[in-house]
Amino acid sequence: MSAPARLLSFVDDELARSAPMVERCVAGTLALLRDSRDGLAQSERERQFELVEALQRQGARYQARFVEALREGVRRELAAADGASAATHAAPAALELMDESRVETDIEISRALQLIDSTAEWERRELQTFTSTLCGLDHVSEESNPLRPIVYATALWEAACAIVAAPAHRATLLRLSAGVMAGLLKTAWAAASSRLEAAGVQPGVYRTVLLAPGAVSGRSAGARDAAHAGMLGPLLASVPAGELAPLPGGAAGLPAAPAGGDGRVAALLTRLFAAIQADTLVGAPVRAVLARLQVAALRVALQDGGMLDAPAHPAWQLMNRIAAAGRSYPAPGDKRLAALLTFCDALAEEVARAQVADATPLRRALARVDTFLAEQLQWQLREAQPAVESLRRAERRDVLEQVLSQRLTEQMATVSAPAGIRRFVTATWAKVLAEAMVRFGEHAGPTPGYLRAVDDLLWSLAPPAHPQSRQRLVALLPGLLQRLRGGMALIGLPEAEQQALLDALMPIHAEALRPAARAASEKLTAEQIVQRMRDEVIPETPLPRPFSDSVIDLASMDTVPADFLHTDIGAPEEAARRVDRLQPGERLRLFVRGRWTRVQLLWRSDGGLYLLFAGEQPGQTHSITRSALERLDGAGLLQPQEDKPLVQRAIDTLVNELPLPG
Repeated sequence: MSAPARLLSFVDDELARSAPMVERCVAGTLALLRDSRDGLAQSERERQFELVEALQRQGARYQARFVEALREGVRRELAAADGASAATHAAPAALELMDESRVETDIEISRALQLIDSTAEWERRELQTFTSTLCGLDHVSEESNPLRPIVYATALWEAACAIVAAPAHRATLLRLSAGVMAGLLKTAWAAASSRLEAAGVQPGVYRTVLLAPGAVSGRSAGARDAAHAGMLGPLLASVPAGELAPLPGGAAGLPAAPAGGDGRVAALLTRLFAAIQADTLVGAPVRAVLARLQVAALRVALQDGGMLDAPAHPAWQLMNRIAAAGRSYPAPGDKRLAALLTFCDALAEEVARAQVADATPLRRALARVDTFLAEQLQWQLREAQPAVESLRRAERRDVLEQVLSQRLTEQMATVSAPAGIRRFVTATWAKVLAEAMVRFGEHAGPTPGYLRAVDDLLWSLAPPAHPQSRQRLVALLPGLLQRLRGGMALIGLPEAEQQALLDALMPIHAEALRPAARAASEKLTAEQIVQRMRDEVIPETPLPRPFSDSVIDLASMDTVPADFLHTDIGAPEEAARRVDRLQPGERLRLFVRGRWTRVQLLWRSDGGLYLLFAGEQPGQTHSITRSALERLDGAGLLQPQEDKPLVQRAIDTLVNELPLPG
């Protein structure tokens, strides 16, 4: 179903106003950068000049990218509202790993989102009353307005990325521009509401709970405690006699409840299930399955009074489990949801037909639901095996890189080398060696040559000052430089960084060859000879020399050191503990790629460095490093799927609805 024409017309009108708005945003941001010093941190003040220069020189590009990204974001929101979110937010074909740099982007966008929302919350809510009417809704819905704070925050980030490259500069620019944009949106959304009202659009009303007179104030302490503890017994005892009349006739499958205690129990549970059916956080198909459990729950409650005082009773656990699982699959037509509904529907029918008046059928049904969910988890994990294998390789590569870097550092302890070359050997080349070992094996492909390059490179930095050494260097350099280029290309090192290394090596090798250059040719300088060696491509011939000549020993790379896998990676202690407690199958909310999404933990690597989550869409996964997940947790962007389970929410509703004494 496409978006209503009236809403699309309104959205197009607002988008047409976005160009003047972002122009004012740029002017306001420039004013802040030029005039405000107290509002900026020391590190941000150091970036002022660069940001002012970037906005002045590339202001038009910034504005154009903002408008373009805003339109893209609105299209995504409209597609999601039309039930096309599967196509919009589908997982990329290749594995995309969320590391700390990617997470930092989401954290910055979330901060900008919160700044905009907190500044213009009242105007946004007012505008939603009109857009809900444009959508033809009976009540106000946040989903009715695609012009949301997240869309503007993301567009501001994309605009910042278009004119500055450094992540720190982008973050500062986003923070400042979001503050300016928040004020502009406060005015713009208020004006939009006024225009819609002047055009005759009637604002919608928020869905509210009608309370009995005096129901909000004067709640009994017992009722409040019952709501917090998830117990119905104290709540039932707090309701005055006569307020919970017994059911006039039996519910489907039940005889009429007698007047008295059993009638009050039946009436209370009937209201509880009515509250569950009104819970819009649960999809209608899932609510239909839960409704079929009402007969069995009433039957057990009439025979077992302890059920009302047991939040962990199988009846409540069963309903909570089904609701939580169903909420994880919001996409229409999700095969996981279809399988869950088919299974639970048959199970509910079986429980409803049981003639046993105790909790045995419910307990058995809960165990079967848990078994089904465990099998569904394994099925998703099997489908995600390519991603799992990629992450296993990535973890082994990371571990190898750390160990190799440490050993290369030890090997260079006695070598005199410029800082840039030292960093290249201990960091970049450690990455090359780890990638080669994981991809080709330790004794296959180019790996032995890359290993040999370590010794050759270190020797070439300070060869002995005699003719034989210079002759060896002349023979060595072409192959060495070729291996260095191949290794840097293997890990996709940027061309500028590759050239920086070659430029750093040029004077060292030229100086070592200078006497030989004069003897070889008066027309060629040492620098020209080295450059010719750079350009020369020679066939790589394996040498029988084992790498054990070096400090790094291939034998030690066969297994991952256990002590390394459990080292502290520097994340906040509390966030690390929370991440450690996550278990496969756990359902969470994660802020990823600029939006909140429901995920389920599928797998964590043996060393715990990588985690894989199932996404909202079938076949979608999110892979993330442990350090990045801890960073998200520390920023409040990793949360439980539900603040309260289904039955707890229904009990809270009853506390507000029932007439309780003060």
